[in-house]
Parts: sequence; C-alpha cells; structure tokens
Amino acid sequence: MRTGATSARTAVCGAVLALLCPLGMAYAAPAHAIGQDVLCSIDGTNTLAFSPKLRLTEQNVTMTGTGTYPTCVSSDPDITSGTSTISGQGSLGCLSGSMPATEVVTWNTGETSTISYTVTLNVVAGQSVFAVVGAVTAGKFAGDTVTSEGVTLEDPITPLLDCLAPGYGGSTGATILTLTDLQP
Repeated sequence: MRTGATSARTAVCGAVLALLCPLGMAYAAPAHAIGQDVLCSIDGTNTLAFSPKLRLTEQNVTMTGTGTYPTCVSSDPDITSGTSTISGQGSLGCLSGSMPATEVVTWNTGETSTISYTVTLNVVAGQSVFAVVGAVTAGKFAGDTVTSEGVTLEDPITPLLDCLAPGYGGSTGATILTLTDLQP
C-alpha cells in the first residue's frame, strides 16, 4: 500500500510542477544561482596608455585608461551599458609581464562595480592582445569572477616597431567584459 501512496504523491507533484513550470513558478532553491551576471559584447572599447612607454623588455610602468561598454546583457534587466576608468602599476613589456590593475565600471543605472585583476599584455601577430582575469571586489556584483579580452586591431607592424623605439604608448581596441557569479 505504501508504494501506491508514494506513486500517487509523485504523480500529483509531477502534475503540479508541469502546470506551474510554464508560468515560471517552479520551485527554486533559496541559494543564488551560479551564472553570468553581465556580458558586454565586442562593441566595447578600451583605451590604455603606458608611462613610460613599453619597450621589448619589462620595466615598471603606470597604466591608465578608460572603457566603454555600450551593449550589455545582465541578470539585472536595468543594466544595459557601462563606462569605466582603469589604472594599474607594475612590470610590463611588449613581449611579457603582467600587472595588478583596478577598473571601476559605472553602469547606466549609476551603480558601480570595482574590479581588481591582473592584466597581461602580449603582442601576437603584431596585435596587442590583453587578457584580464580578476574579481569584483566592491559594489554591484561583488564576488563575481571577471574575464575580459581585448585586441588593438591596428596596423600589425606598428606595435612591434614602437616597442623598439620610441616605445609603445598605448592603444584603443575592441573588448568583451564578462562578470560571472560562481557562488552557489
């Protein structure tokens, strides 16, 4: 008899869920879901400047910059775009090196996300390629993991020649910004 009662309960629960799921009313766990909080697409741009200018070998430099993210999709439907300021200081050269950096993103809602990360620069086929991995340390989406990739998309030979003399002063190029919540 127990088996029949259990089967009946299972059938009723299944039927209730089948009715509620299309309405978006299915049971959800109370924990925050793991997932992407923000994706800003390739129409974003970053402008970076290095002082002193980068050379082939690593040296201590200061990096400043800005970012624009005109098209963002977010778990917060009010967030659709953002702008940022970027700063960092460390050992970086045209062929190697990385530095700690901070980016403060101001979303179109007025809220901010402070991102701490390590930026690595490599010149690949004459293009400056930036790879960023870090975390949101304060503000909106605090705790999220951050990845960002960028490329200068300029004359392939120019950055290589600039690294020799007078030095590579910076670039503007396309970028993607992704904030992912990895907390269950």
